[in-house]
This record gives sequence, C-alpha cells and structure tokens, in this order.
Amino acid sequence: MFSKKILIETKKQFEIVDITTHIKTALLESKIKDGMVLVYCPHTTASVRLNHNEPLLIQDIMKMLYRLVPVDTSYGHDLFEVRQSVAPNERSNGHAHVKAFLLGSSETLPVSKSELAIGQKQSVFFVEMDGGRSREVHLKIWGE
Repeated sequence: MFSKKILIETKKQFEIVDITTHIKTALLESKIKDGMVLVYCPHTTASVRLNHNEPLLIQDIMKMLYRLVPVDTSYGHDLFEVRQSVAPNERSNGHAHVKAFLLGSSETLPVSKSELAIGQKQSVFFVEMDGGRSREVHLKIWGE
C-alpha cells in the first residue's frame, strides 16, 4: 500500500488540470507493478475525472457544465441569512457544489506492469469549480 498527496494551486473559477503525470510519478515511487490507483478529491467544490486531453473538448465540457448548472441561478446554499453555521469568509458557490456532485469525487484506475492501464488518449483531470484555491488530491495505490 502506498499513499501520496498531490498539491494543486488553481487560478480560475473553473479550471481543468491534467494530473496524469503526477499519478504516474507516484506509481513509480510506489514500486507496485499490478494493482489499482484510487484518485480522490476531498473538496466539495472540485472533482476528479478521466477523459481526453484535447483543448476544444475541454471547452465543450466547460460549456456543458455551465449550461446544466449556471452560476447566476439562485441556490439555497447561497442564502447565508437563512443557513446556519456560515463561515465569515464563505463564498456564494452553490453552483460549484452541484457541479461537483454531478461529476463525482474519485476515479479508480488499473495498474499493469508498473503503468497506468488507461487508454492512449485518456488523462486524469482535477476539475476546479470554485477557484482559485489551494487544493489537494489523495492517491492510494495498492497491489503487488
């Protein structure tokens, strides 16, 4: 079993960051040849997803998410005068929580012969929906 944390500094409200290289580096450090990698995001306004790293596709994904969950819609989460236990510096980010709920918080990937066994065009992404912020992604690698 091997654990590692990836630290990410996002700059924009919505940002898709390719973290595949970080995961491959951790896999080499782990010395695990066959097994699994869990890639987990502990933030409620961010996500981890697997897809093709192509700039126009990334724009399409961003447009689709903004159409499904617009920033300018009224979200109950943002009614600070009604909610209890609101932090003094809390953001109006109901939209980001909903996007993260739809996308999910983790990916589990196979490892074969000391390499990520993902498709040739697949990349693992950290998806920021409430940036810029300091973020982290947790990796858990197990196998033999």
